[in-house]
Amino acid sequence: MAEEVVATVLPKTGETVWDSIQRITEASICMNDNHLRFEAKMKTLCAVRDDLKDRTLKYKSTKNRTMEDWFHRVMAVEKVVEELESKFTETQQTSPWIHALPRSKLSKQMASMCSEISELVTEGNQLGDTLVHKVAERVVKLTAPDISYIPSLQGVLDKILIDLSNDDLKAIRVLGMLGAGKTTILQNLNNHEKAASMYERVIWVTVSGEVNNKENLSIEMLQHVIVERLIVDIEDATDVYKVGRRINKDLAGVKYLLLLDDVKAELDLELLGIPEGAKGSKVVMTTKYRNVRLPSCSSIEVKKLSQSESWSMFHRLLSLPDDVKNKPQLQRMAHKAVSLCGGHPLMIKMAARIFKSIESHDLSEISWSDALQTLRRWPEKGNNEPMKDLLKFCCDHLDREHKPCFLYSALYPEDTEISTEGLLDCWEAENFLKSSDDGKIGGRNILRHLQNVILLEEGATEKCVTMHKLIRAAALNLLSEDRKDRCLVKTNESVQKLNDIIPKRRCVDLWADKEWISLANNSLDNLPNAPRSSQLSTLFVQKYSKHRKIPDSFFQHMPRLLVLDLYMTEIMTLPSSINRLLRLKVLYLNGCSVLKELPGFIGQLKSLEVLDIRGCGVGKLPHQILGLTRMRRLLVSFTMSTQDNYDVIFKLSGLEELIIDVDSEMEDWCNTLIEEVVEKVSTLPKLNCFQFRLINNVIDVIQVVDDTVKIYAPKERHLISFLTRRKDLDKRSFQVYIGCFMSCGPEIPEFYRYDRYLKYCSGNGENDGINEVLTKVHAIELINHHDVEYLSSNVIEKMDYVQGCLIQSCQNMTTIVGGCRTSKSLLPNLERLDVKNMPKLERIWKGRVQPGSLSKLKTLVLCKCPLITRVLCSVIVQQLRELQYLEVQDCCRVEEIVMCSQDINPHVIPKLRTLILCNIPSLRKISSILAWTSLESLKIQDCPTLKELPFNISSAIGLQSIEVDEDWWEALQWSDSNIKERLVRCCFFRQPA
Repeated sequence: MAEEVVATVLPKTGETVWDSIQRITEASICMNDNHLRFEAKMKTLCAVRDDLKDRTLKYKSTKNRTMEDWFHRVMAVEKVVEELESKFTETQQTSPWIHALPRSKLSKQMASMCSEISELVTEGNQLGDTLVHKVAERVVKLTAPDISYIPSLQGVLDKILIDLSNDDLKAIRVLGMLGAGKTTILQNLNNHEKAASMYERVIWVTVSGEVNNKENLSIEMLQHVIVERLIVDIEDATDVYKVGRRINKDLAGVKYLLLLDDVKAELDLELLGIPEGAKGSKVVMTTKYRNVRLPSCSSIEVKKLSQSESWSMFHRLLSLPDDVKNKPQLQRMAHKAVSLCGGHPLMIKMAARIFKSIESHDLSEISWSDALQTLRRWPEKGNNEPMKDLLKFCCDHLDREHKPCFLYSALYPEDTEISTEGLLDCWEAENFLKSSDDGKIGGRNILRHLQNVILLEEGATEKCVTMHKLIRAAALNLLSEDRKDRCLVKTNESVQKLNDIIPKRRCVDLWADKEWISLANNSLDNLPNAPRSSQLSTLFVQKYSKHRKIPDSFFQHMPRLLVLDLYMTEIMTLPSSINRLLRLKVLYLNGCSVLKELPGFIGQLKSLEVLDIRGCGVGKLPHQILGLTRMRRLLVSFTMSTQDNYDVIFKLSGLEELIIDVDSEMEDWCNTLIEEVVEKVSTLPKLNCFQFRLINNVIDVIQVVDDTVKIYAPKERHLISFLTRRKDLDKRSFQVYIGCFMSCGPEIPEFYRYDRYLKYCSGNGENDGINEVLTKVHAIELINHHDVEYLSSNVIEKMDYVQGCLIQSCQNMTTIVGGCRTSKSLLPNLERLDVKNMPKLERIWKGRVQPGSLSKLKTLVLCKCPLITRVLCSVIVQQLRELQYLEVQDCCRVEEIVMCSQDINPHVIPKLRTLILCNIPSLRKISSILAWTSLESLKIQDCPTLKELPFNISSAIGLQSIEVDEDWWEALQWSDSNIKERLVRCCFFRQPA
């Protein structure tokens, strides 16, 4: 420090002492001015950073890695700036004369930082010029059921494909009743290879609103869907005409296939922005209305399924076992069930699920008769809308536990991929799962039941479910009956239409006395001020794009609100009245990209249990979030610019689940981030689910499954943190993965036998954390340890409880156990040892073998160990009284399997039942001593230098199976032909390749 002061005071070359003092004093006096410039420069840099971040949502950079590196450097600068700001706060009130030295130094640091910030601003602006419009994918694949085995549906698809090649046609209409399979056919067309090869863009648009509504969605909403699909820039387009011109310009010169599903009224494609027939483009639409058509349009009708097709579909969905084919009475009932469905695909699907749920536990005539009676109670199909009556019937017959969960699922917009975890959060918040000890387990059981009766179906991934639009329509009808006027669902349509019709004084009355309100996917112009919704418990206002501000008083009269979903709304701030939601349990702000700040009053939501802010523009979490003491589930996004602003997360001691989305393609930064966060997250004692979701990968860090704790530790030091803070590892079964992801999975055979398991990859030798966990584990895998030559006594002595061990790809290991001078028995409980791909392994054990060591070993497998010459020697073989299975494969230098001195008892391996020897070209002898009293199975393959078997007339009496090549067998040398004659009866000769 003294040297630094002297260096500052001493005059520079050509400078007098007075000049030096004057220079320091001037810098001290200029400190405040430098700070103002420094602060302004930093604001500019942050603005450039935020602008680039926002623009990358719609654009991609031609220099993507340079962009990532720039964000990384901005983040580093922010850290330095934070330190300088802290120093400035401490120094700004000091005298520029008395404290000239520290002020001068800080002033110069800020001036220097201004230059660095200016360079980053210039570089950021240049990077903005590298942003190019993201190119829309040719096809976005949809989840589509297989129809290839149903001629009626596949035939329609084939006709459409033929018509697509007809240059005289501009459009194709697919006509059919509700539930006939029109949407399924169109989904298959969307995914068809021919469609992708014929067209530059295949565009899917669901045109209808609610099933019960006889209108299409508004032009504005349909344009929004197309704009999102084509990634069209419409920032300055203010009306449907301008948006239409942008869409038209984007599609001009592009050969497109426009798929319009469920059209209910005439559609103005020109206003929508669709250029007519450009380059042979086509439009395919589905509708149930005969009066709805397009110009130059062919028409294909979807008929009911024939009896044989209905049976094929039922049979395929039910996966009828052979038992049914052999029981005519069951077959007869199944055929009757199919007849009752009247050729309706959805009804057949539901009938199959009913029978399947019974068949899974009771395949009898009585149980199938019960299922048939259930179908017979379905409504008569003589009316015009059989599906609606059937679905109402099925919904009405749900029990009290399942019914509210099913009805709640209808609040989501049509064709939505519903997150199963999000749905369970809402069910739990609404107290639907109160009868279950564990809410999530009970919720998953209800989900499975609703899927079994196809009221819900699996989505594009196993983490999502969907609801068929007809089933959803039935649910909404039932909802209006069940909850009368207490529910408002207006998704996929403009609520403004209602506001235009209803007098303004009554608009707020729409919200009065409602318990559930869903306004998702709406073209809303405004929300009411302070609606009196004292009974409201769930509010969905998803994808609310017209207005960027919710009225400040909006939540003032919603004291019972439990679930608030603002997914992908374009709100810029949260209204202050949100602090009145003292009962709120679930808050979704995911996808609110223009929401830049989470206000401090968020900490007043004392009942909040679930918060999702993934994809938000929130740069920093306020410290008041620590007031959310009931928070159990948190979902956030980390970027280079925000990762250090979220450290408050790791103080939420009650947190049970943490999901972190990472939006970066820089692998090194992602790996560093994961290592840093894992170390911090080990402080959360109740965490039972922690996951990173990268762009192309999902990394589980903590999982609790069936009372087993699974932990991923990138490095050994992370394990120490977990062991120090997580005391539950002493009481529970666990799986610990060090240096490898959980997704790699266990490789050790018979893994199911072990309650406590460690997989340790690419380690750096001994470690206190490793040694501690070794005292607890029942199974261990050591993979890719390149610096380890053997397992030392310090490690081996900790492995008393280890029952299974796999050692693989440890490139420099020469012996498994070595350098042990202890008097205690080692590996006393080891039952299985697998050693694979060990290029320098010469032996299994080096040195003295203590009595009791390996005394329980039952299985030994050696594979790809090219330097080992003998598998078992006298000192080891005497300990292997329990060995039952011995396998040696691909060990090119092994000459002898068991090498024993002449004074060894021939019954030293009394329980060996199976011996497998494969691809051992140097093998000359198996053993000359052993009696083989228990050997039952012998397999020998590709051992050309082995000329004799180690059996005499009285040994291997129990041998039952010998698997060998016939040519090799015939070339064997025998000391007694009677031995060959006895053993040939056990031989199974492999067929020549």
